[in-house]
Amino acid sequence: MAFRKDVLTQIPGSYSNFSEHHKDIRSFFEIVGVRFAIREYGVSLKCLAGNKLFSNASGYLLSDDSSYPFYLWLPSWLGRFYVDPLHVPAGTAVDDSRARDVKLLAFIWIWLGFNDAYVSDAAGPECWFGVAEPRPEDPDEPVVITADKIWKYFRIERTSQGESDGWLSGGFQKNAIGCDLNGRWHMRRVPLEQLSSYYAIEKHVIRPLGEKFNELSGALAPIAKTGT
Repeated sequence: MAFRKDVLTQIPGSYSNFSEHHKDIRSFFEIVGVRFAIREYGVSLKCLAGNKLFSNASGYLLSDDSSYPFYLWLPSWLGRFYVDPLHVPAGTAVDDSRARDVKLLAFIWIWLGFNDAYVSDAAGPECWFGVAEPRPEDPDEPVVITADKIWKYFRIERTSQGESDGWLSGGFQKNAIGCDLNGRWHMRRVPLEQLSSYYAIEKHVIRPLGEKFNELSGALAPIAKTGT
């Protein structure tokens, strides 16, 4: 078997739809960035890694030594991590801040809703968002490295421990393949179809995430606010 005719006939429409989906993702994260620049719910948040999105398809090669198999080239997961810039030491780039400085990481991930080895297929595409308090073995590692570990090794089905007020919660688990995190996480899942307007994004993502981050930040020991 080489090129299947029924697949080829659907490529233009499928590519167009997926392209439009990525435009929606870009618009969504731009809205989030603007809203998080305002300390409306007790906290402002700034993204890590600049304009780069975390992805489960970071490399593409034809052979099997690629970062991921070729059929996962189109990413089924895209996401961002955020920190409170008031916890970043003065004169330090956000990505260069340390885990011990920021303590909390907010995250927002977009998932197509299917074909994941660790999550049962959903009814449709979803937005996962939450707050993590990861504690790596080296508290001085750059926080962007800590975020990458969360992205790679977060396993909801193995680490969930309960649910309260709509928030799933659990703990990180060390493993032999690269995760050295301790600490806790809190997360919600929202169907993307519910995020079809500015109001819906504010109601279902921005406000609950901002309030949860502020709540957890207040529960931690006081942190010196040294810069922006």
